[in-house]
Amino acid sequence: MKTKRIHDSEWKPVTLEGTLVSNGIEGLIGIEELTDYNLERNSKKGKIITTEVKSAEEKKSAAKRKCSDEWKEANINNVEPSVKKLKVKKAKTKKSDEKIRSDLKTSNTQIDFDSEDDSSYDTNDNKNLEKINVEAWSSMGVPTSIIKALADQNFHSPTAIQAQTLPAAILGRRDILGAAETGSGKTLAFGIPIIKGILHLKKQQLEMSMSEESTKHKNKGSSSEIEARENEDISESENCVHVVNNIKLDNCQNISIKPLYALILTPTRELAIQIKNHLTQAAKYTDIKIAVVLGGMAAVKQERILSKGPEIVIATPGRLWELIQDGNSHLNQIDSIRYLAIDETDRMMEKGHFQELYDLLEKMNANPVKLEKRQTFVFSATLTMVHDIPDYLERKKKRYARSKIYKLTPGQKLQKIIHLLKIKNPKVVDLTKESGMADNLTECRIACTIDHKDYYLYYFLKKHNGRTLVFCNSIGCVKRLSTLFSILECKPLPLHASMQQRQRLKNLERFQADENGLLIATDVAARGLDIPNIEHVIHYQVPRTSENYVHRSGRTARAEKEGITILMMEPSEKQNYSKLCKTLGRTHDLPTFPVVDRLLVTVKERVDIARDIDKLELKCRRQNTQKTWLRKAMEDMDMVLDDNDDDDESSTESEEAAALKRQLKAKKNHLRSLLSKPVFPRGFSGKYLDDNLKIDPAQDTEKAIEVMKKVIENNPDKIKENNTVSQKRKRQKLKRSRV
Repeated sequence: MKTKRIHDSEWKPVTLEGTLVSNGIEGLIGIEELTDYNLERNSKKGKIITTEVKSAEEKKSAAKRKCSDEWKEANINNVEPSVKKLKVKKAKTKKSDEKIRSDLKTSNTQIDFDSEDDSSYDTNDNKNLEKINVEAWSSMGVPTSIIKALADQNFHSPTAIQAQTLPAAILGRRDILGAAETGSGKTLAFGIPIIKGILHLKKQQLEMSMSEESTKHKNKGSSSEIEARENEDISESENCVHVVNNIKLDNCQNISIKPLYALILTPTRELAIQIKNHLTQAAKYTDIKIAVVLGGMAAVKQERILSKGPEIVIATPGRLWELIQDGNSHLNQIDSIRYLAIDETDRMMEKGHFQELYDLLEKMNANPVKLEKRQTFVFSATLTMVHDIPDYLERKKKRYARSKIYKLTPGQKLQKIIHLLKIKNPKVVDLTKESGMADNLTECRIACTIDHKDYYLYYFLKKHNGRTLVFCNSIGCVKRLSTLFSILECKPLPLHASMQQRQRLKNLERFQADENGLLIATDVAARGLDIPNIEHVIHYQVPRTSENYVHRSGRTARAEKEGITILMMEPSEKQNYSKLCKTLGRTHDLPTFPVVDRLLVTVKERVDIARDIDKLELKCRRQNTQKTWLRKAMEDMDMVLDDNDDDDESSTESEEAAALKRQLKAKKNHLRSLLSKPVFPRGFSGKYLDDNLKIDPAQDTEKAIEVMKKVIENNPDKIKENNTVSQKRKRQKLKRSRV
């Protein structure tokens, strides 16, 4: 039996704040606690044993006295055991100190945002840094963490566009309008200043938070120590009630949102992913997080990524505006971003396209105070390129004398962008030439009829090895070519806007992995995509605008490598071709790519059989779909046909289907036998077949660039004659128009 002996004076009242106790306590006046009391219990021998329970403060003082007495006795009686204990304690403290130091080191490496004074690199890093021109990068204000990442990618020195934009962007904090050739390094021209600026902002924010914490610690240092001691004592004591005072329960809605510093907008999804990969590599020695927001992928997954608070968001306008309207908390900060970059701006600003971009700009430019703090980057290869007024607008202008339709000058085009984006004090850098093409790009054309385009394309693919990108003006053309060339076993990879995003990315990866890959695409792949080592760009159809031609051709001859672009032109496309040459300032026709006509005989036979197979397969698919449709319609209408009529129809249909299948099988076997032989054997005239001729199919494959260069070197006079003839024709036209 246990009993407590207590005194009424020893009960102390407890003050409670907040709703710490649940319901069902009606009539409760207050709560008191007892800290000092005696506990009595009866032993087996009948004696009364009393144990004294003391408060926390008395226990602490008693423990201190006991420890001091034991330490004195241990020093008098035996010194060695205490030394051992001290050694053990020291070892434990050393381990804990080492752990704390290692944690501090890791935290310091994460906190060291702008490690310009940090010179401790590994041996591999030093080797990488020796390969590049560190002074050229550092003189422009690029921090060492970014220089280290650039060294890993073997970026020796800044490109022309980077050398002219980085100092003004980093050191001068000016807005940039940059126009340069395709493959000139425009992504890093705006990516490096953004990363550098975010590192500086995060460093400032860290210093401010540390100063605030230090002031708080100074003001509340003594009180916090007392509270810590009391908490330790309370945890060790055996009191009846454990009371915790001054607890504030934060509301879950008041969670601090991580800031969004930078927004990068792109016209296509593939370009957004590519920019994300480039910036991730440039910022890999920092703690900056980068996210991609684009259509065609799960919005829930993208919201989960945004909940982690990435500092940089790269997006296409459609999905970005959709998530903002859905109330995403992280993206709702776009009105307070510090950096805005719009890649391929001329395409994004085109009338009738990307309406969501104008909604985003209206939201971002709403607050003039926040707008003053924002730095804007505008880049494109055709930023200053202007083309003639379309024919229907030209007719409208002639019809109405007071019409405000006029051709923009490059300066007016830039001024329009500056006004729309609210750009202040910009630096305009225009490194594009009149042609808009790179110096190491070889341009040529193939003039043929519309039916012969397939022959010339197959001829080129078989004659010249290398990674080839074929552009079409429509999705239907891409689908037709991909099926035709898959029958010819060329392994084409289609890419267009109607495809699922996963399939588009898979096809791009496969194309990059194959040295002799073939990608057939619409203008989705025309802008910004940096696919390495594309040797040939073929325009299966003449592009509708000169900007598209420049961007399509810019997929090759990137990063100072050579490339060739071939324009396949039929007679009906001559008008578009002449407009293209006029806009690009061409005074002469493009040189003709050499094609051996006698070798087209075998090519023509193969392509014709492949076309027949494609038509037969389409016919079989249509018959099957018609059968299933009729059967389903009859079942839905509960119709039953006579057995005799049904048997007659089914027999005739089966006979037709069997004949189609036999014809299709024969065509496939014929094509298979042709594909097993080389297309261009040495010494083959194209007139007579020789089955005994055994030649390696891979021989006589010559680079298309070298072939075209030889043609230009061997016939410079002929090209000059063509140029003079074309110039004379233009002068005659001008004279006629004046008359």
